Amino acid sequence: MLMFSLIASSSNAWLRAAQLFITIASILTIGQLITLVPVMTELEVAGVFKAAAVVWFFARLAALILFYFFAGYVIEAIPNSGGALSFAKGIAEPLTALLILITVQALFWELLAPFVDSLGRTIYHSSAIILIVSVSIWFVIRAYSHATYLIDTIAKLVKMLSRLLPQQNLICQQCGADITANTHFCNTCGHKTQSSNACPACEAAVSAGQQYCQNCGSKLGKTTVEES
Repeated sequence: MLMFSLIASSSNAWLRAAQLFITIASILTIGQLITLVPVMTELEVAGVFKAAAVVWFFARLAALILFYFFAGYVIEAIPNSGGALSFAKGIAEPLTALLILITVQALFWELLAPFVDSLGRTIYHSSAIILIVSVSIWFVIRAYSHATYLIDTIAKLVKMLSRLLPQQNLICQQCGADITANTHFCNTCGHKTQSSNACPACEAAVSAGQQYCQNCGSKLGKTTVEES
């Protein structure tokens, strides 16, 4: 019952996130369309801003507020089941804060820029940089603490891919049977092998897949292994 409850809760969170995403897209689309109306580029607000710029500012501000709640539902919906999902869930909160902070400081600077002098500009940008760096450090700490989840996922992927790749075959010098590379004993006769390849005639080292020995010219077949 607990598992079904978690699935239902996750589905509900994804549903709310989808609703907010559609709402955000609608607000930005309508805001952009309004700015295309010719009269909006002619009207001025407070004698400084064009009406189109004001509408687009509030459209982005509303979208940013909704994005905060959208991100919250997405984080809630991500299952904490280990692996890459747990890594994503761990870094999602500081990543969201970083994205919102960067967007907010750029958005409000558009509003404040005409009214501040060089000192105000320096104070504003310095404060923004300090906040962004602080949140970035939070993000890095979260990424470090949850990195083991991502490493585990990568290790599993590498292991899965290694199973799909064709294995290199060697030839047993005792019975001539094909054996898998990096094995220590022939699975047909039990003859002990070595992982390094060598020419059976002169014992010179040869590379995998080499057809002839570069030292004595002996034919190697597929790949040879040196007897112990």
